Amino acid sequence: MAQQQDTEEKSLPASWHKLREARRRGQVSQSRDFIAGATLCATMAYLLFAWPLIWDHVVEVVQVVSTLQAAPFAEASARATRHAMVALVLVTAPLAGIVVAVTLTFGILVTRGLVFSAEPVKPKFQHINPAQGVKRIASLRNVIEFAKGLAKVVILATAFALVLSMWLQPLFDAPACGEPCLGPVLLAVAKPLAITAALAFLAIGLIDLPIQRWLFLRDMRMTRTEHKRERKSYEGDPFIRSELQRQRREAVKRTVRVGLRNAVLAVVHGDRIVGLRYVPGETPAPAVVARGKGAAGAAMIAQAREMGIPIFDDAELAARLYHGHRIGRPISPETFQPVARLLTRLGLV
Repeated sequence: MAQQQDTEEKSLPASWHKLREARRRGQVSQSRDFIAGATLCATMAYLLFAWPLIWDHVVEVVQVVSTLQAAPFAEASARATRHAMVALVLVTAPLAGIVVAVTLTFGILVTRGLVFSAEPVKPKFQHINPAQGVKRIASLRNVIEFAKGLAKVVILATAFALVLSMWLQPLFDAPACGEPCLGPVLLAVAKPLAITAALAFLAIGLIDLPIQRWLFLRDMRMTRTEHKRERKSYEGDPFIRSELQRQRREAVKRTVRVGLRNAVLAVVHGDRIVGLRYVPGETPAPAVVARGKGAAGAAMIAQAREMGIPIFDDAELAARLYHGHRIGRPISPETFQPVARLLTRLGLV
């Protein structure tokens, strides 16, 4: 059976149950490129806006080191290291916080909520199986990943060539101007390169979102055998369903004796009551024979107690039976199981 299912074509879309189970195992549609692009944009934005502050920290460290030239080496190295570490923390701590926050936020957006599962990190034989490895290499997903990587290289190379061609002459003239010109020129060259790279990664990530969703749904497709087995598991055996439908049709044709005196049990809650009748050989399926609410319902509940009719208090079942059924009609399939449990407790089935 398993071999037949492996060779059978997956032509049916994934059911909501399969997608829910896949999510429980940590299998969701996700785009690492989109998260990486958003993180890179946030990083570049931080560096651009915080650059003056970062430069001040660098200058401060250099000044501290220059003032320690006459101090003993041990003391100078300790103070210089301390100032450098403080500057490093002041620069990188906000950046690390931004990266973590952006990664978590956009990760939750991409996966449409938090996903907690240890399944993805569990060792699997398929990961070391050579045959499965060859299939993964030749898969459509890897072809798309290769195309995205190639697009990144082309975009970054093109951006580098364009920026370099525009700033080639200033780069050659910067050494003649001296140190005051070198820093601003390099920063002016690096800015468009960084912005272009960040926007390119973000654009590729936005394009990658629907592609990854399509690939995920494609991988989640079901075979006809899998679809039939799942439907049978969650909707019941088709033979049983057809038999229940036949019994309900027969029950409609037959005349059910109605009235509270003909009920074998009563489902109540508050001042609401629904009387049910089920007699093997007489009623193919349980049927509603009486119902009431308010003052009439309270009187019927008292009457049922006097008549010795078993009473079960169930708010949900009483509401479903009262609103969804008419007197003399069999109960619906949705209420069959809870009613069957009550009948079993009475020994009627």
